[in-house]
Amino acid sequence: MNCLEIHQLNFSYPGGRRVFRDLNLSVQSGEKAALTGANGAGKSTLFQLLTGLLKPQSGSIVAWGKTVASEEEFRQMRRRTGLMFQDPDDQLICPSVEEDIAFTLLNHGMPPREVAGKVDEICRKLGLAALKTRVPFHLSWGQKQLVSLAGILVTEPQLLLLDEPTAGADDHLKSLMLDHLQQFTGTLLVSSHDSDFLERLCSSAYHISNGSVMR
Repeated sequence: MNCLEIHQLNFSYPGGRRVFRDLNLSVQSGEKAALTGANGAGKSTLFQLLTGLLKPQSGSIVAWGKTVASEEEFRQMRRRTGLMFQDPDDQLICPSVEEDIAFTLLNHGMPPREVAGKVDEICRKLGLAALKTRVPFHLSWGQKQLVSLAGILVTEPQLLLLDEPTAGADDHLKSLMLDHLQQFTGTLLVSSHDSDFLERLCSSAYHISNGSVMR
């Protein structure tokens, strides 16, 4: 089964700038795919359309065999999907690293003791244990990216959408991300200009150009 299918999707921003024209895309379950394209091609826009943060003018989005169109359908999809924004300051909202990582799990009603265990585990795996009580906004850009990733991975998503995950990250942080993402068993779609990172992580690639996607 395909994890994602997009059929004849059209999207323009207010003011008339067209981003996608009859875009079609199929991503298999378990696929680790790179999403490439020039700045402004629409990579971030596509991720926001896939999670219901933006609405297409026409076309359809199918996730795990079911059409997703209403806000409730997107809300259910987002429970199975992790989206990492290009700017971590758009994602980090809590006064400490551990609270930020725990936020979604607590919001989904998981018992606090269980949440604490999961937060400890993901912090240990990603080398964030020493930063748990730090204020996220005081961290380096790369550290913020890693905390954002931890807050997504701790929810154990089936679909992971990563928008420039290694931007601002040094080699050590990139290595931590890569090691963990290589073990991810769900479906991964990652947008990045970091060709080395994409080559080491992804087995397929899609390129956005002139409003459409090519393999």
